[in-house]
Amino acid sequence: MDIIAAADLWHLDEIEPVADTHGSLVYRARTPDGRSVITKLLKPRGMEELAGMDYLAWRRGHGAVSLIARQDNACLLADAGVVTLEDFRASHGEQAATEIFARVLAELQAPSPHRPPQGLRPLAQHFRGLTGRSAPAHPDHAEHLLWAADVARRLLANQNFVMPLHGDLHHENIMSQDGTAWRAIDPHGLIGDPAYDAANFFGNPLGRPDITLNPDRILLIARLVAPVIGCRDRKVLEYAAAHAALSACWSIDDPVSDEDLDDASDRLAFLEVVRELIGDCHVT
Repeated sequence: MDIIAAADLWHLDEIEPVADTHGSLVYRARTPDGRSVITKLLKPRGMEELAGMDYLAWRRGHGAVSLIARQDNACLLADAGVVTLEDFRASHGEQAATEIFARVLAELQAPSPHRPPQGLRPLAQHFRGLTGRSAPAHPDHAEHLLWAADVARRLLANQNFVMPLHGDLHHENIMSQDGTAWRAIDPHGLIGDPAYDAANFFGNPLGRPDITLNPDRILLIARLVAPVIGCRDRKVLEYAAAHAALSACWSIDDPVSDEDLDDASDRLAFLEVVRELIGDCHVT
């Protein structure tokens, strides 16, 4: 379905392009009653995002943007706004932004009376790019990647509680209309240990190792989100390290641009910092 067909289906007007990514075309529009909405048209490469739409349907607007309607590759969503949590972080600082993240995370992980959707991707499958390898993706970082793969296997084998997960929570995927109410967008739709949903937050903003490699910031995030999840700081950091290694493997295996290789370098550096922090007796 193209935007003309979607506009006709849902009677949309004032259509403006927002983004053109490898997986989708995104437009902002208005409904007949004047509401601002987002139309997301999935490309063939982005059809895996349908699991994320199932996740949104399950959350029903609690912590995440509402899915209004869906047909074929077209998804109609509530408009979460134009202010990202990264915008807020840049002007209000790390602690204030992380506190908002913790509140959104708590809302996303609050119990739902509705049955979880089928077809969400299990974490064990999600991590195969790291745990299923016969050799590390980057020989210069082999020791750290092997350590991270072992950590991931242990975490995945000891998931005492599993639940639907957003799977891609970071500063650019948490948005607000006015800086007060915040909602998550663009979920991947996974299922597994809730501690994983904090993992990607550590590595953002992208391309800013001066921020993401700061040990004090890393420990601050772990300290603020661990009580929300109901686990120790160490577990949050272990999932963050495992995710960083997995993300680096993805970028190394299938780089689209030089930015992907730069991101892999940042993730590997983060992995080393977190491994050292985990070895510190002050992290429990």
